[in-house]
Amino acid sequence: MQFTIDEQYPPKHELTPNEEAFLQRLAEYVLFLDKSLFFQINDLQRHTKLVLSGKHPHDKFLDHEETERDLCTVETLMKEYEGKLEQGELTQEDSMLLDILRNQHKVLQEVSANPVYDKESEDCLGGYRNRGDNSKIVLYVDAIEKKTKHNPYNTMLLMGQVLLHEYFHSFYFHAGDGGSTPVRCVEEMMVEYGSLVLLDRVASSEATIAKEAGEALRYALDNTKKKQSCLGSSAVYGFGAYLYEKHREEYRNLIAEYANVSCLMDDCEMAWVEFKYLLYPKYPTSPTVEDFVYGRLKEYF
Repeated sequence: MQFTIDEQYPPKHELTPNEEAFLQRLAEYVLFLDKSLFFQINDLQRHTKLVLSGKHPHDKFLDHEETERDLCTVETLMKEYEGKLEQGELTQEDSMLLDILRNQHKVLQEVSANPVYDKESEDCLGGYRNRGDNSKIVLYVDAIEKKTKHNPYNTMLLMGQVLLHEYFHSFYFHAGDGGSTPVRCVEEMMVEYGSLVLLDRVASSEATIAKEAGEALRYALDNTKKKQSCLGSSAVYGFGAYLYEKHREEYRNLIAEYANVSCLMDDCEMAWVEFKYLLYPKYPTSPTVEDFVYGRLKEYF
């Protein structure tokens, strides 16, 4: 694994030998998916370089105008299903979807009246810049260190998970067909899922970093599950924890299938517009709804 330092915004935190060794071993690991597809950071560096940078502020106030647009969209969707209800054409699945939309509409009304701050996303820990064969991953290592309250060991663990998260963005784009911008509410959950799965596989292997990978997995899973209680865009990340806990053995199919369709999706399609509001702005409140969301996801892969 190769990396460069951001000359304009160099990080104050320099990689320790242990951090660099951990990242190097993660970058070497090959996650096989099907006969022709695999994930490996070292392979992805053919077109996506790694840059270490300083803190990058990332404000996540829920934009009032965006919230108003979301309210209008949800109201339009609700009217469609309420029309089916009046005509006696509402299926059991439609009924559950309508209940979810009504709940999300109520939350959006509360957010519109009382804007909130998404504290979990206060600092950006990493980013992916898609530029085809000249793409870039940025790790904001000072922000990562701050997130762990300057705990050296946890900084190493979190750095590994963020590295995997960002390179899964690159993997999904370059592995699939098409060139559309991915549907964010799906992309982020699948990126979280991929990073958790890879840490799980390394922890279960005979790799020299198996122990550290297992601890990184527990640390990352805990952080991802916390996002299920966030209000706003962070909620969609939390579904990655559900996918890992309930469907980790299906990773070969789930990751490969999403990679093949991710860049063919259109976030303007009604199916994906509806899907967004199954998870946003508030995470599902019950296992039944989580399973329902998963079922809808599988219909589109």
